[in-house]
Amino acid sequence: MEVLLGGITSVLYGVADFLGGEASRKVNAATVVVWSGVFSFPFLLGAVLVTGGEATGADYLIGFAAGASGAIGLVMLFTGLARGRAATVAPISAALGAVVPVVVAVVAGDRPSAMAWAGVGIAIPAIALSAWTDEGEGKTRSGLAYGATAGLGFGGFTAIIGLTGDDSGILPLVTARGGLVVVLVVLAAIGVWNLQGFAKTPRGLILANSITDVSANIMLIYALRAGSFALAAVAASFYPAATVILAKLVNGESLRARQIIGIVMTLVALGLIAAN
Repeated sequence: MEVLLGGITSVLYGVADFLGGEASRKVNAATVVVWSGVFSFPFLLGAVLVTGGEATGADYLIGFAAGASGAIGLVMLFTGLARGRAATVAPISAALGAVVPVVVAVVAGDRPSAMAWAGVGIAIPAIALSAWTDEGEGKTRSGLAYGATAGLGFGGFTAIIGLTGDDSGILPLVTARGGLVVVLVVLAAIGVWNLQGFAKTPRGLILANSITDVSANIMLIYALRAGSFALAAVAASFYPAATVILAKLVNGESLRARQIIGIVMTLVALGLIAAN
């Protein structure tokens, strides 16, 4: 079940990333992320009322820490894409974002089967290949640093949010969203980001991004609690494949050979993991 839920999470994250990318063509990415976070609160609170839960103070603090980690991942990803080499930043951040929660899960005692490990072994390069583009300029070393830090931030979100109690439901996501917005607003205040006003935003795209992103976060929590934490985390990390497929279908963007190979490897990896 965790692999199925993780796969659905990947699709939702992939759609959210595509929508966020489309919105970022009209305003800067920082503006998209912050306003998406703001727009997501009503939808998230509605989902909380439906699903319920009993969260402790620790659950809320863990949620805030997860959101802050995710925000740092976004900051480093966008900064790296702007200053470094996208062909380095994107695949490193995507692959490392999958590795971190797997390492945490194994240290905590998660022991997938040999077949599942084979799927994980295929999944990491598959994720990197799916995210690998030729866009961007800059030094490779700079791209590696930004990509690695972004991956730690994204992987940290998954690993940290998985520490919340089962009884808390999706309540920790409320403070996670708060943590994300707070970190980005603070960074904007000290000059790292240049945020644009609400009137200048592509509100339809940002609203759609906020809904799909929150839906992905909700599905991720249920996936992480459904069974093997490591397998759920890997299954939830195939979002680059969904994003590039959408870019092909909607915008007619060409898929590079390595991206096609990555997508095929993704399907193989998911099959092996699901057979666990």
